[in-house]
Amino acid sequence: MTSDSVVISQDGPETRENGLAEARQLRFLELLAASAADLLDANDLGSALDRLFRMIRTELKLDVFFHYSYDEDAGLDLAAHGGLTADEAEAGARIQVGEAVCGWVAQHRKPLIASHVQDSIEAHDAFARRMGLDAYVCTPLLHAGKLLGTLAFGRRGTLSFDETEVRFLQTLSSYVALAKHRIGTDDALRAGIAERERLLAERGDMERRVIELTRAGALGAIAATIAHELNQPLSAAANYLSAIRLDADPTADATRERAAAAEAQLQRAGEIIRRIRRMVSHEDLTLEVHLLKPIITEAINLVGAAAPGQLPLFRIEIGDAASRAMVDHVQLVQILATLLRNAAEATESADGSLVIVETRARSADEIEIRVIDNGPGVAADIREALFQPGLGTSSSGLGVGLAISRNLVEAHGGTIRVEDTPGGGATFCFTLPAVAAY
Repeated sequence: MTSDSVVISQDGPETRENGLAEARQLRFLELLAASAADLLDANDLGSALDRLFRMIRTELKLDVFFHYSYDEDAGLDLAAHGGLTADEAEAGARIQVGEAVCGWVAQHRKPLIASHVQDSIEAHDAFARRMGLDAYVCTPLLHAGKLLGTLAFGRRGTLSFDETEVRFLQTLSSYVALAKHRIGTDDALRAGIAERERLLAERGDMERRVIELTRAGALGAIAATIAHELNQPLSAAANYLSAIRLDADPTADATRERAAAAEAQLQRAGEIIRRIRRMVSHEDLTLEVHLLKPIITEAINLVGAAAPGQLPLFRIEIGDAASRAMVDHVQLVQILATLLRNAAEATESADGSLVIVETRARSADEIEIRVIDNGPGVAADIREALFQPGLGTSSSGLGVGLAISRNLVEAHGGTIRVEDTPGGGATFCFTLPAVAAY
C-alpha cells in the first residue's frame, strides 16, 4: 500500500518581507505612472500637486507638502501646499534663498532629507519644528541646471523616510520639475501669442487709421488736383472770352474762332473732371493708338492759351519709331501740359528760353517723351520729394501737378524722373507703352 505525501512550504519572515517590498515597489511604480500621466496633461501645476498629494498621502503617510516657486528677484514664493494651517501658510508665504529648509535646498541645489526634526538644532529646521514635523524630504526642482523651485513632503509622528520612499519622492519631484518647465514654457508661448495678437490688432488699428488719413489726404489731393488742373483750360477759356469782349472792332470770323476756342477749353475742363472721376472710381484707362505730335501740339496750345505772360520757344522733335504710342489721350495731354507749364515758368525770366519736347524709342515696347528746358534746373536735394503731393517748389502747384502726372504715367505702366539738362536746365522724362507692346 502506497501513500502520496504532500509537502507544505512555509515561507520565513525574510521571504514575506521581500514579497511585501516587491508589492510596495510595484505600487509606487503605479503611483509614479499615474502621477506622470496627470502631470503630462496638467495646465496648472498647483492643481496637479493637490491631486498628487491626495493620491499619495495615505500610501506614504504624508501630513504636509509645500512647493516653492523660485524667482531671481523675488526669492521663493509658496506656490502650492497641503496640510498647512492658514497661519502656517501665511508665515511661510515668502522666504529668501538660504532661509528655512526650502531656502537651504534652493541655495545648495541638492536634496535635504531629515529625520528626528524635533530634536534638530539646525537653524533651517526651525520652521519645520514649529509645524510639528518629525521628518521631511525636500528636493530642488531643476531643469537643464536652472532652478525652478523646491518641493518638500513632511510627516508628523513618523521619525524618518526609508530609502524606497525617498527614491519615490525624488523621482516624483523630477516629474514635477519637467511639468513645471513645460507649463512655464506653454504659458510663455501663450503670452507671446497673445502679445503677437495684440500687436497685430494694434497694427491693424494703425493701418486703418493710416488708411483713413491717406483717404483724407487723397481727397485733399484730388481737390487740389481739380483746382490745379481745371485752372489751365478755364483760364484759357476766360482769356478767349475776354478777347471777344475787349476787341473794339471784332469780325464775325474772329469772334467765332475765339468762341470755338473757348468752347474747346470748356470741353477740356469737362474731360478733366470725367478723367478725375475715372481715377477716383478706379476705372480703366482708355488706351488707344495715338500720334504723339498732335497731342504734344494740343498741350502746347493749352499752356499758351492759359499763360499770363511771355512763353518760351517750344520745339517738337519726333524720333524714329517714336511717333505713336498706346495712351489715354486726355491724360497724356494733362501730363504734357503740366510739364510744359512748369518748364515755361522755369524759363520765364531767361533770355533765349527754349523748351524742347522730344520723343525717342527706348525699346520695341517703350516710348520715352522728354520735356527739356534751359532754366535753372532742379536742386538734387528735392528730386526725391518732387513727385510727392504738396512737396514741389512752385507756388502755382508744381508738387500737386507732378504728383498727379506721376500717377497718370504709372497708370500707363510707365515711369517718370527728372535729370539735368546738359548746359543747364531740367529734363523731365517719362515712358509710355509703344504700339508694339500691344
